[in-house]
Amino acid sequence: MSVFEHNLSEQGKVMLVEDDPMIRALTAEWIEDAGYTVSEFANGGEALRALRRDGTCHVAVLDLSLPDMRGDDLAQALRALQPDLGLLFATGNVDDLSAAALEGPRTGVLRKPYSARDLAEAIGSLAA
Repeated sequence: MSVFEHNLSEQGKVMLVEDDPMIRALTAEWIEDAGYTVSEFANGGEALRALRRDGTCHVAVLDLSLPDMRGDDLAQALRALQPDLGLLFATGNVDDLSAAALEGPRTGVLRKPYSARDLAEAIGSLAA
C-alpha cells in the first residue's frame, strides 16, 4: 500500500500505523489538525520499509493489533532503526502491552477510544 503525506508542517513528522481504514483516516486528520505531518500505514511491514527508506520520524502512533505483527514488536523494530523515536501505543487493552515495550524513553499509551485533544497532547509530550 502507498504512503500518504499530509500537511507539511513545522511541528514534526508522525508515523501512524493502524489497520482499520476508518480509524486510520480519522486519526490522520486529527494529527494533521494538531499541526504535524503524518504518514499512514496499514501494517508494520509498510512502516518499517518506509522508515528504512525515508529516514527519521518524531513519533510513531501504533495500534497494538496489526495484521502482520504486534504493535509492541513493531515498536522494538522501529527503535532498532531510530533509537530516539517517540512511541505512542493506541490500544483498548493496555494489559496486552509487554512490559518491555513501556520501558524505553519517550513512550506513552493512549487508551481507545480517545479524543483529538487527547491524541494531540500525547503526541506533543513525546515529540519534544
